[in-house]
Amino acid sequence: MLKIERFAKIEAELKQKGSLDIPSLSQLLGCSEETVRRDLRELEAVGKLNRIRGGAYLSDKYDKTYASPLRRTLYQEEKNQMSLKAMEFIHDRDVIFLDSSTTCLALARQLLGSKLSLTIVTNSMMICSLCTEPNSHINLICLGGSLRTRTLSFVGYHTTDILSTYYADCAFISSPKVTLAEGLSDNYLNEARVREAMLKHARQRFLIMDHTKFDESANIRFNGLELVNAIITDVQPSAEWAAFCQSKNIRLVY
Repeated sequence: MLKIERFAKIEAELKQKGSLDIPSLSQLLGCSEETVRRDLRELEAVGKLNRIRGGAYLSDKYDKTYASPLRRTLYQEEKNQMSLKAMEFIHDRDVIFLDSSTTCLALARQLLGSKLSLTIVTNSMMICSLCTEPNSHINLICLGGSLRTRTLSFVGYHTTDILSTYYADCAFISSPKVTLAEGLSDNYLNEARVREAMLKHARQRFLIMDHTKFDESANIRFNGLELVNAIITDVQPSAEWAAFCQSKNIRLVY
């Protein structure tokens, strides 16, 4: 396939799906993954797409969040390892808040594979779809609201109003970005409001985030780190983060 044909195919697929990963593109185009990476670099240079490790996406005009299909392909092993760490803090009959992140989706899979009897409260349509077995040991509470198709999550006043009626044993959220100076931040206001409410209505509050989300800011700041009890991540944080967490009595797990 000629380069111009590959470019046209990539653009057509992105318009249809919103995001694509490199292995799928390699198979679709019948070329090596290195050729795909080179094509994506060239297309990004002329403003046709946005690259990210492992793939590419078309950004929403007002929303920088990666679409759900691409988010599910990123750092899968790291998300599984962080989920295993998170399981150490969860006990039988706990009520648990899970946000709409794909990291919490990985945690939900671990919870389903366990023998713990739990109540999961979530705004994630993907997590809700996992908990469909009639004899499941998971009691699912799906927070309704307006469906945000980019992240397959429910958001809005209806969502936060229902959320405010619950008080969880544990909340797990994966904020898009976090910095020491600005705290937690998001790309979408209504998503930020849900995460903030989850932190405020839980006894134990966990950030579960891979290393790429540290020390950068998104556009909407929704909370400091004062509510967080523990941070679960995949790589040992910097000395600056370690000192900060020690001073704030925040547990670091990696």
